[in-house]
Amino acid sequence: MALETKETNETKPLSCKSQWSWQLKLWKSRLPVVVVPLLASLRNLAEERRLAGPLAADGFEPPVRTVSGLPREASYCVEFALLCGLAASTGTLQLPFSVTWWLILLAAFVLETDLTVGVATVLSLSVLLGWYGVRLRHPHAVMALWGGSRGGSAEPKDGLMWLCWQAWDLVVHLLPGVLMLYWHGPSLSRGPCVPAGIAAVAASLPLNMLWLWSLGGSLPTQPGGTWAVRRRLWPWGLRLSETNAVYGVEPLLPDGAWAWIFGSHWLVCAVWAACLTLPRDVLLAYSVFMGHGLLWLPFTNAWWAVFLIAVFSSGVGPYFRGIAACCGATTAIGWYGTQMLIPYALPCLLGAWIFDPVERRAPTWVSSRILRLKGSNAVINLLRFGDLFLHFFPTLTAMVLFRGDISRGSALASLPCNLLYLASTRSTKFADTNLIYCVKPEPPAYVWTFIYGSHLAFCGCVFLACCARELVDGVAIA
Repeated sequence: MALETKETNETKPLSCKSQWSWQLKLWKSRLPVVVVPLLASLRNLAEERRLAGPLAADGFEPPVRTVSGLPREASYCVEFALLCGLAASTGTLQLPFSVTWWLILLAAFVLETDLTVGVATVLSLSVLLGWYGVRLRHPHAVMALWGGSRGGSAEPKDGLMWLCWQAWDLVVHLLPGVLMLYWHGPSLSRGPCVPAGIAAVAASLPLNMLWLWSLGGSLPTQPGGTWAVRRRLWPWGLRLSETNAVYGVEPLLPDGAWAWIFGSHWLVCAVWAACLTLPRDVLLAYSVFMGHGLLWLPFTNAWWAVFLIAVFSSGVGPYFRGIAACCGATTAIGWYGTQMLIPYALPCLLGAWIFDPVERRAPTWVSSRILRLKGSNAVINLLRFGDLFLHFFPTLTAMVLFRGDISRGSALASLPCNLLYLASTRSTKFADTNLIYCVKPEPPAYVWTFIYGSHLAFCGCVFLACCARELVDGVAIA
C-alpha cells in the first residue's frame, strides 16, 4: 500500500548502505536454525524457576543466577556492560534493533542469568508492540523484513517468496517474543514479576537510546551546530524517521510511526516499573485516568469513575480514596477557576455538548423546539444550578468522606494524574485538551496552564503540608 508522507524537514532522508552487508545476509539466513534450541533452553530455565516457587513461599528465596558465581551487584554490572555493548555495536554496524534483541536472547541462552533473561523478556514485549503495531497501521512496513530498498526491491519477486518472509517473521519475531513473555513474563499467578525484577526493567530502558546514539555516530557528520548536532546524536542532530536508513521502508513512514516504534519501548519499561513498584490502589487509579484519556473523555468523567469506585467498592484502600479526594478538589478548582477566567466557558460547553448534537442528529420538529432555548439566560442559570450537583457538591463530598485518607503518599500519587490523562490523549500541549471539550472561541493558553498547574500546585501543597504535620507530630512525641 502506497502512503504519501510529508517531510517535516527540508533535508532528504539519510541513506546508509545501499545494499545489505554480508553480516546481515548471514544473520537472516542462519537465524531460524537457532530458534528451536534457544527456546528449548530458555523454557528449561522457566521450569526451574517455577519449581523453585514453593521454596520462596516457604520463606526460602531461590538463588539468584549470576555470572560465574559473582555477587549479585558485580554480576549485574558485568551484564549491564554487556547489554550496552550489544546495543552500541549493532547501532554502529547499522543493524536493526531486532538484531540487538536477538543478541540479548543469545546472551540469555549462554549465560542463563536472571538479569539478562529479564531484559530479554522486557525487550520481547517492546519489540512485539513496536513491530506489529506499526505493521497494523502501515502494512507496507513489512518490507523491512527483506530490507526494503536495502534488500534490492520493494516487493519479493513472487508470492512464494513473500510467504517465506512471512513465515520467517513468525519464527524469528512472533514465536520467540510470545514464548518469552509466557515463560518469564507476568501472569495471573506470578503478577508483574520478571527475572531480576526492577533491575531488569531499569537495564532495558536505555538500550534503544544507546542504539540510536551509536547509529547517529556511525553516520557522516553534518556541518554547523553543536558537537551533538554534527555527530547526529538523537534528539539534537538525528530525527527518529532517519533511522529508516537501516530498514529501507519506502515510502517513508510518518514521524508518528517512528515515535510509536521507539516510544512503545519506553512505555513498556515505564508501565512495567510502575506495576513492580506502585501499590495496587495507585495503579488502579492511574488506569482509570489513562483509560478515559485514551477514550477522549473529559477529566471530570475520569474523576467520577474514581469517586464511585471509592464509594461503592470495599476492595480499594486508603491510597485510592486519598486520590479521589485530592483529584476531586483540583477538579473543582480547575472548573470554577476557568469560569472566572473565561465566563463564556459554560455556555460554550452547553452548545458543544447539548445544542449542537441536537441540531445535527435530532428530528427537525424536536431540534427546532430545543434550539429556541439556546442563549436563554434562564436556561443557563438553571444549568449552572444543575452543575453544582455535577462538580461542586460531589467533589466536596469526596473531600469530606475521604479526608482521613489524605496523606503524604496519596497526595504524591495524585500529582501526576492529570499529566497521565493528558499523555493518554496523545496531546503534545495543554491546549490540545480543547479538542475534547470543544470550547469556542479557543481559550487563551494561560487558562490551560491554570487548569493543569492548579492540580500540580494543590497536590504539591498537600504533600508538603502532610510532611510538615508528620514532622511536627514526631517532634511533639519526642
